[in-house]
Amino acid sequence: MYLGPFYFDTKEIFLILATILLGLASFFGWPLWWFDRRALLTLVILLLITKGLLPSIHNEAFFILAIVAIFLTLYLPIFQVVLFYFISFLVFRLLKVI
Repeated sequence: MYLGPFYFDTKEIFLILATILLGLASFFGWPLWWFDRRALLTLVILLLITKGLLPSIHNEAFFILAIVAIFLTLYLPIFQVVLFYFISFLVFRLLKVI
């Protein structure tokens, strides 16, 4: 699906839906048992931006990076998780994994 200059695949639509649901959970105060709502919302928005701007990303490696980053939000502050995400993404791009 094209929306302006962006092409949205099913994975991006899932990320948009996750962003909307996390925003609603944050607005209404719905509990997410183990996760911080703001950290997850920040991470999902970063995932959506990087996936949307680079459509040639290999989905398997990006999925593993996303899952690891999401589970790191259980134990680390959001700054460290975002730093891990960007450094890992940069290394994966340099090594041509993603």
